Amino acid sequence: MNLIRNVLAATAIAAMAASALAQDAKRPLDAAWKAALMDFEGVLNDEQHTTINSIAYHSATARLCDGIDLDVDKVSKLINELVTFGDDNLDDEIRMERMTNILVTLGTIKGLMLSEGALDHNKFCADAMAAKAEDGSGHLWK
Repeated sequence: MNLIRNVLAATAIAAMAASALAQDAKRPLDAAWKAALMDFEGVLNDEQHTTINSIAYHSATARLCDGIDLDVDKVSKLINELVTFGDDNLDDEIRMERMTNILVTLGTIKGLMLSEGALDHNKFCADAMAAKAEDGSGHLWK
């Protein structure tokens, strides 16, 4: 697993844990993160959650930051792997439900990351540009 994915997974877990401990949110989006993530338990395993967080992060930075473009081919491949994971054992209804849950999860997390990025746009984009410049970081940008 690469550095960016580890950081994203830790960030998502930290956001969930922090919001669970505090009734009144210290950060503006803590309550939204808590509400969003509680509905997705059991749909994805930990590695898949990390992947979906990575896709959402890269997509959000591509939307908010000049000079960052998403590599759609890499993202499409990862989304396809998420959706078809364990596909052999699923009937059509469960397969469709899984695909829907994954796409809703991705959209929700991307929306939250867009919001987080917009709250501190300069830092968000500076961090993304630094990550993009790292050799071998396995990012999803062009």
